[in-house]
Amino acid sequence: MDLNVPNFAGITLLPQFQNIPLELDSARLYKFSLPFKRPLVLKHTTLNHRNGLILILTDIHGHVGLGEISPLPGFSRETLETVLLNTTMLLDKIMKTGEFTSHCNPSGGQSWENSASPSVAYFGVETAILSLLASLNDVLPGVMLFGKSSRKVPINGLIRGSLSDWVPEAERMINEGYKTLKIKVGRINSVLEARGIQDIRAFVGPDIQLRLDANRSWDLETAIEFGKAVEPAQIEYIEEPLHDPVDLPRFFDACGVPFAFDETLHQIMDPTISFESYTGLKALVLKPTLIACTARFISLVNQAKAKGVLPVLSSSYESDVGLTALAQLASSISGEDIAAGLDTRSALAAGTTKSPVSIQDGWMSAQSLTTQELDLSHCELLYQS
Repeated sequence: MDLNVPNFAGITLLPQFQNIPLELDSARLYKFSLPFKRPLVLKHTTLNHRNGLILILTDIHGHVGLGEISPLPGFSRETLETVLLNTTMLLDKIMKTGEFTSHCNPSGGQSWENSASPSVAYFGVETAILSLLASLNDVLPGVMLFGKSSRKVPINGLIRGSLSDWVPEAERMINEGYKTLKIKVGRINSVLEARGIQDIRAFVGPDIQLRLDANRSWDLETAIEFGKAVEPAQIEYIEEPLHDPVDLPRFFDACGVPFAFDETLHQIMDPTISFESYTGLKALVLKPTLIACTARFISLVNQAKAKGVLPVLSSSYESDVGLTALAQLASSISGEDIAAGLDTRSALAAGTTKSPVSIQDGWMSAQSLTTQELDLSHCELLYQS
């Protein structure tokens, strides 16, 4: 089945990749359920397993494209069952008609900018198509979108432990080659956490970047108190310190600690919204699998770069297939200059490849996966066309 892809799903490929025919032969969809090493406590739920879907597209010449579709409970608005239905409907349309326009085709009367919140199915299908085109052209996917790619990306090490573990964890990560560390805060007394951040800075020295993530834990007064206490520790930014993001410029004015958007981005459906009024905004923490629409994700990346804001790609506990796709996007968007938040594979006790996607000396490879590297023996085949 020929697939018309030059501007599919609102994504404009670079001109040299727009006239290359893509002839699909098959689509397979697998369901996986991967255990966490220990229960993952999120803001609204606790997970014992990471569930999702792996999509494999194959063309008539044997080239393969991979995608992952994994809604995150408590953050995604869809269940896995809903996503499965949406994905199979998309695949049926693609395999039967050769079209993939759907939610974001301007010629269809509704542009992606004005569409309702898309299903997470779109990102998985879109990245599988990009992956297949990349295989066909012997490039990494981001090259077709941004014209460049590095072969690896730096990763920020994620410190997950209790306060007493922070410095030992920082020591371990520095020894493993990480140059950027991210610490979860907002879980206990803010004064004690501020002292813990100061201890980390004193241990790692001035050359290591420190990022914090508060997950909207504080009111303005508490956040300012914390910010004033950690400001001497030279924090790169803190993600979402406030219950109400409207007050973030007041937070920055009071303590001088730059902040980043994360959850806020998933509540702003207009990707062209101006960030001019958010004094102190340092980064957009972009979770493509939650943003769901690749065209919207690209728009946010371009806007961030235009405003001098860091586009920081971050994962949502995807399997090896999803993490590979995110590393490939990061390799084109931020390259070797901005650490990506992809240090989540270590939380899982199993994966979807024979060898886990690994971080070596603080870096993750952006190389593509082959079907020979997949391990889907424990997965359930749900769709085949």
